[in-house]
Amino acid sequence: MTQEFHLRLITQRAAGGDPIIRERTLAGPELTIGRSTDSDILLTDLSVDPHHAKLRFTGPGRVRLESVGGAPFLLNGQSTQRVDFSVSGGPVAAFGDYRLAFEGSEDEGAVITVTREEHEHHPSPSIFSLKAPVFGRRNMAWGLGLGIFLICLLVPLIGTVWLSQAKIYPDQQWSSGPLSKAHAFLENDCKSCHAKAFVAVRDETCLSCHKAGSDPVENATVLARSSDGGSPFEPRLIAEHAPHDKLRAATPLPDALGPKMGAVIQRALNHPTDRCASCHLEHTKPEKTVSPDPKAPLSDKPTLVVVQDCESCHTKLKMRLTKTDLIDTPDWGRHPTFRPLIMTSAAGPKPTFQRVQLKGLPLERNGLIFPHKMHLDPLGGVARQAIVLGKAGGYGAALECASCHTPDAVGSGFKPIEMERDCASCHSLAFARDGAGRLKSLPHAELQKVVDTLSGKTLSAASLSDRLRPGTIQPTAFAANSAGAYRATFSKGGACYDCHTITWAGDTVQMAPVKLTQRYLPRGAFNHGVPEHGGPGQSKVGGFECVDCHKAQLSERTSDVLIPDIAKCASCHGKTEAQTKAADDADCTTCHSFHAPGKSTPPAGHPPLETLKWTQTLARRGRLAQGPDAKHDRRSANVLQRDLPHVGFSRGLEPPVGHRMLPG
Repeated sequence: MTQEFHLRLITQRAAGGDPIIRERTLAGPELTIGRSTDSDILLTDLSVDPHHAKLRFTGPGRVRLESVGGAPFLLNGQSTQRVDFSVSGGPVAAFGDYRLAFEGSEDEGAVITVTREEHEHHPSPSIFSLKAPVFGRRNMAWGLGLGIFLICLLVPLIGTVWLSQAKIYPDQQWSSGPLSKAHAFLENDCKSCHAKAFVAVRDETCLSCHKAGSDPVENATVLARSSDGGSPFEPRLIAEHAPHDKLRAATPLPDALGPKMGAVIQRALNHPTDRCASCHLEHTKPEKTVSPDPKAPLSDKPTLVVVQDCESCHTKLKMRLTKTDLIDTPDWGRHPTFRPLIMTSAAGPKPTFQRVQLKGLPLERNGLIFPHKMHLDPLGGVARQAIVLGKAGGYGAALECASCHTPDAVGSGFKPIEMERDCASCHSLAFARDGAGRLKSLPHAELQKVVDTLSGKTLSAASLSDRLRPGTIQPTAFAANSAGAYRATFSKGGACYDCHTITWAGDTVQMAPVKLTQRYLPRGAFNHGVPEHGGPGQSKVGGFECVDCHKAQLSERTSDVLIPDIAKCASCHGKTEAQTKAADDADCTTCHSFHAPGKSTPPAGHPPLETLKWTQTLARRGRLAQGPDAKHDRRSANVLQRDLPHVGFSRGLEPPVGHRMLPG
């Protein structure tokens, strides 16, 4: 005969009355007891282990009750972990609040009656329930809703009725505060920045009005969008410091535990700390500024805060960005040596550039023959010629750096060298006289125009179609005297031969393309306008002149790269006590701007907001025409690009900007 367990579960009704009795039969020889739902006898008591004990028949009318995990239980009031007993004696086992009473059965099995007792020292199971008898979720929602209604609407409304002089601004309950003066025109257009509800302001919305590109027309389109939106100021166009995915990977977490946990939580909640709005804060009141008008702008521009400094990212940068070509720069003392960007070849449709070390006297190919040493020798023939020719102009002195290098409008750099302006006073392009005795000069920079001038022709569509590759000209229809003038011009002693790299292949002349480097270090900015740096047109302050840094007076080749290494900068901008106060004032932003690494950071408050008023450049609201006026708008866009010195460009565009290519 098979032995079976007959279970009888007795449950008391909550409202009183007769209990609920449930019965079922389990075949032996073994069953489990515990809090787990897969237990044969389920006991929902927190003091019972998920798999507390097991029960097994050991003979007719006899069972063994044994603990599984070592947790004890009670049998007839005695604590034990294992016991064998006969069910005919009516023993009672206790597990927490549950009682298991055993009786014999006709099939020599066991009848187990399971009941639960309530004790004062054993709390009711209701305290472990997620159901709250008073403040349920529905009641709590109604309570909070009514509280907001009372605080934000009903109370102010009653106060307005009682106090007739009081004013209420319902929208102020939800506003974080007024905007800065630069963005005040967006006060009633929250969606212009907050594009999605409950989502932090994203960079895309900021760059829709502030993104600087390589195309002047594209930049004018961005400005036109701001103008059409009602902005009274020209927004500053900026470029990202680096591609955003690399910028995010390169940014470390803060060192301190609190800020580090805050940054992790913000990223997890889709509120990253590397957004434009993380550094440029709106709706914030500057320190020591109290405005009586709640709608008054807080400041001219959004408040700038520093989230990460340069060293925090550029220390161990290669560990976070393994494919970067940047060198780790933890501080000024370990700044890498300068690696100027020079042109290594002019062949092909585009010139090629390469970064080189200054050690070993690097050379560049610029297509010119210009020895600085000969021109700067105060006792040489060039100096004597300058003295003679200069008398007519009222100066008459030996050449110096400022004779050819003219500071630009900003004063931080120099204008590109132009032959007609900077060289023609000594290197004349005159080749004949006309009937009135006036000198006739050759045009500069385009070989075909030179050839046509020598042959007496004017430039035509036919002559343009006959041109070979740039830098190569072959005469086709020269008179006898014109052919001689052509060969003389491009041969030794001719007007072009002494300055340009010229080769002949039969009757075909080839001239190397001319490249004049404006910026050897496109990722850094050196301001020649600082008085301590000296330079052309400035008095000698701090003991520096051009020749102190640029050894042009010793250079016999145009291909020499005449910029100093970082050791020269460190003589003033180092960090030792013996060095000047410039060391205390200099940091990374002295030479590198965050949004334009190739430009220095402008001083605080520059340019003033009032100087960014809309000008005639965008007099027609900056809208680019697609019809007959399109050419005019593109010209205006180029003027805009030239006249806004604060516009930054991404690093990928720097070589074309920093190197001026001359045709021919």
